Amino acid sequence: MNKTLKFAVAMLCLLSASQVWAKNCQEVRAGIDMGSGTTKLLVSEVDVCHKTLGKVLFSQEKPIGFNEDLAESADNRLSPAIQRQGIDTLKALVAEARRYHPTRITGVATAVFRTAANGQDVIRQFNRQAGISLRIISQAQEAELGFISARAALKDPAIKDTDLLVWDIGGGSMQMTTYSLEKGVKTAEIYQGKLASVSLKDLVIEVLMNNDLKQVNSPNPIGTRADEILRLVRFYARTHVNPAILQAAKNKRVIGIGGVHGYSIKDQLQPRNNRYSVADLQRVAATKVNLGDAQLKGDYRATDVTNLLLVEGFMQALGIPEVTLVKANLIQGILLQ
Repeated sequence: MNKTLKFAVAMLCLLSASQVWAKNCQEVRAGIDMGSGTTKLLVSEVDVCHKTLGKVLFSQEKPIGFNEDLAESADNRLSPAIQRQGIDTLKALVAEARRYHPTRITGVATAVFRTAANGQDVIRQFNRQAGISLRIISQAQEAELGFISARAALKDPAIKDTDLLVWDIGGGSMQMTTYSLEKGVKTAEIYQGKLASVSLKDLVIEVLMNNDLKQVNSPNPIGTRADEILRLVRFYARTHVNPAILQAAKNKRVIGIGGVHGYSIKDQLQPRNNRYSVADLQRVAATKVNLGDAQLKGDYRATDVTNLLLVEGFMQALGIPEVTLVKANLIQGILLQ
């Protein structure tokens, strides 16, 4: 065999091997983020060798009021009614996902399932009936997954983990995550908060308005209570956020992810270049604090106005100059794990 032929054969073998390797690296995966107020599903191509996400094949989210149901419970248990709604919604989402033949359907359940006395039993039942694999994660795990998801969504390998502070707000919990270098070792710094979208809304209804959550599920119109809510949020942020996060909030690029940032704040502000400031929040809040639910739009109008005040109060207390919105939740991290 002459040298030219040997070279051609070698190149063909190399090309064939690389094609097989590339094919073996590609998977279709489905991920589920079952949160306190919204359940999200994403089906995507995944490069498992390089740990990167490819083409999104399907994405959908459905509101399920687990947190509100638990707030009305007398025994800290999720009701049979909300469980039926949950499994019916989950089965419908999974049926859509299976059309794309994913190699796996995995997911996580967050704050409300950590809190509910029957949370673990409910997730076990969901797994059995829907034929999937959901697991309840801790708030620290939720924070780290959110960070992974944000990094994947940014698609910029030049950005270092230590450059970012990822701010994730859901229905029942809030996480802020960054990384620092200590003696050359990368260490996670995490704020784990309980004041979030639904929990603030419920606090306003029950404490500030002195109403029964079983009878009233919306604080709108907020009216003159807006200033009182802002003072409460600022006080909470100043007294609960740990020093490492306080420092990072002032100096690092803040990335907003999760349902509150990705939908409520984004839809209300419609920020240019996906960036917003305190002034933007104040401008929109001023037009909405006197509106009732009938004048507001969307599935989440009961929390939209208090969401604006929640984010504004935290930004003021922590000295955050600007937030960059990234379309990410926990699912990107789930798919890459």
